[in-house]
Amino acid sequence: MTATALTASEAAQDRVGLTTAYRLLWLAVIFDILAFGFGFEWDRRWHATHPFEDFFSPPHLFVYSMHLCATLTLAYIAFTPDLRRWFGDAFALPPFPFPVPGAIALAGGGFVVTGLAGFFDGIWHTAFGLDETLWSFPHSMLGWGLGIAFLGVASCRLALARWKPIGPVSAAVFGFLLFSSSIERVPGPFMNNISPEVVRYIASIPVLAAEPAFQHTARIYLAYDITRVNPLFVPLVALGAGLAFGLLRRFDPRPLLVLGLGAFLTYTTTYVPLIVPAVALALRGTATVGWRWWAFTGLLFGIATAIIWDHPLTVGGALLAAPLMVIGAAIADPIWRVVERPTRGGVLTLVTVAGICAPALTGVLDLALRSRTP
Repeated sequence: MTATALTASEAAQDRVGLTTAYRLLWLAVIFDILAFGFGFEWDRRWHATHPFEDFFSPPHLFVYSMHLCATLTLAYIAFTPDLRRWFGDAFALPPFPFPVPGAIALAGGGFVVTGLAGFFDGIWHTAFGLDETLWSFPHSMLGWGLGIAFLGVASCRLALARWKPIGPVSAAVFGFLLFSSSIERVPGPFMNNISPEVVRYIASIPVLAAEPAFQHTARIYLAYDITRVNPLFVPLVALGAGLAFGLLRRFDPRPLLVLGLGAFLTYTTTYVPLIVPAVALALRGTATVGWRWWAFTGLLFGIATAIIWDHPLTVGGALLAAPLMVIGAAIADPIWRVVERPTRGGVLTLVTVAGICAPALTGVLDLALRSRTP
């Protein structure tokens, strides 16, 4: 009877530990959604209505405070044996005195990269004010860091799926985080700058018009036409869409999820027609998608995007969209292998390549454009 009582007690303790780990993961996700959803929108509106003074504006403080809360929540899980044991296989990771589950290491790597991006962004803004394109080292590092962090929290959710299956809410939220953080990584400022007219309009807002630093950034975008009407936009966004849809379908290929996120992201990206590849991929159901179907999907997406954003309409970008979407989906496969089974080598490689090398590469491009634009 005593043994039975002990077993029942241990089982109850296990259920409490699993539930706590699950809820804390969601808490970390909510903190980062507040930081980089609400916080980023607040930051954009703040700069449009308040003269730049220093890095420590209310929206910046909110963003990085919320991200710190997310990081501390993940750290609490990592340092609590009864919680971290639910997150899959662990490996040695200095300076931690205990083996760290791979999923937590991946998410933590993204959180650390994002925090470092904030540190470098503070230095940049102090030195250059608002003169910063989305390709700058700090801004690019912030985007890639978020991408890694959301790959990591998806990996954590997959680890818990053995005991807590992924339902519709988890699929929608974690799928959205994966998709939204990866779709912009390749096109970068081409995605964000809708047209030269919109860039000029933003630059003419009184507060920003009085900022010589921001005016220089606007001149960089206009001088090189770094907007959606540039012929490079269609092939670049096709590459990013291949990566985003590739990751989403590896996480959860259910047609309703793919369609729902495709429709929602079409609206939130200001009508990049992501619903078109979503429909094409939903037609495949949950079946594996081969390269031919990816190419067909990319062609449809390229044509739809060119019709909306190419002025005048050209076919070159639409044709290039087909092979580039295939490449993007192919890149998603090795990334997903790290998410699905995070090993020490895989996690360190992904964090290094995406979190440091990619921002360094775009940072060089940013500096080159900066030096060539008066």
